[in-house]
Amino acid sequence: SPVPTPTPRPWVDTDNYLILGTDRRPAWTTWRTDTIMIAGIDWDRRRVGIVSIPRDLYVDIPGIGQTRINRADYIGESTHYPGGGPALLRRVLTQTIGIDAPHYVRINIYGFQRLVDALGGVTVTLDCPLYEATPDKHSPTGLAEWTLPAGTVWLNGEDARRFATYRYYSSDLDRARRQQQLLWALRDRALQLDLLPRLPELWRAFQGMVQTNLTLPEILRLAQLGAQLKPEDVHGLAFDFTLVEQIVTERGEDVLRVRDPGRLHAWLNSIFDARPLRDATRHDGKCPPPPHPITPTPTITPTRVTEVGR
Repeated sequence: SPVPTPTPRPWVDTDNYLILGTDRRPAWTTWRTDTIMIAGIDWDRRRVGIVSIPRDLYVDIPGIGQTRINRADYIGESTHYPGGGPALLRRVLTQTIGIDAPHYVRINIYGFQRLVDALGGVTVTLDCPLYEATPDKHSPTGLAEWTLPAGTVWLNGEDARRFATYRYYSSDLDRARRQQQLLWALRDRALQLDLLPRLPELWRAFQGMVQTNLTLPEILRLAQLGAQLKPEDVHGLAFDFTLVEQIVTERGEDVLRVRDPGRLHAWLNSIFDARPLRDATRHDGKCPPPPHPITPTPTITPTRVTEVGR
């Protein structure tokens, strides 16, 4: 009789990848890695699970002690940890949540903006309006309202960066869900433009913005899988306050601490039962109200950037 295929154990039997987003700039001596995701690929069943790690998660970094996880990448680079920042972050994640991710891709957030523009922008679908803010030196508060309507919304590179990084009116947990949705939007845009044959050329063009320990054949294999995936095959998890609690450290820092490691591990292992990535920002109930009365500002349609290949 045929031998049944064993059920994969998420994060143990999957092929795991770190996806990192950093705000590092040439003139800066320090930086933070505020986007941290782990993607687990089940190659046999052709499905993917992605979990977003909060930037404020309070962890123990070897040789440093307790601090935010978004410092691990910088510490690994500045202390010349073997393998650099991604290797140190890999160790921290393994000892904190029990997930080992030997592969990594690190993206500079401003390079990400250029990448989105090179694709001619991306489209996301929101079931509720997004209320956020953007820095404005002319505003008395230093901020100006930035909103996106419900429905299908086109984002250029700058707006995609705002969508993925801003959390002035929302939270880091909300931002993690937006980042997951944006990943799927980028995948859809790449398929529309049929970029798979041009991956080697694009890879050379964006090498200064992306660092990875993946080889080109490995990247091509991942791209081929991405092109074959159905929306229901890609699942996403983002932390919430049932899993972490907000505390203030002795240094006065607001951070997040895991409430119950056992509950966290059970939640992580439910990854393939989670909602599809394209629905990461979906609200199951009433849309949240604006954070405060917002004065409408004129809508300016951004200029589309020439698409790749034109």
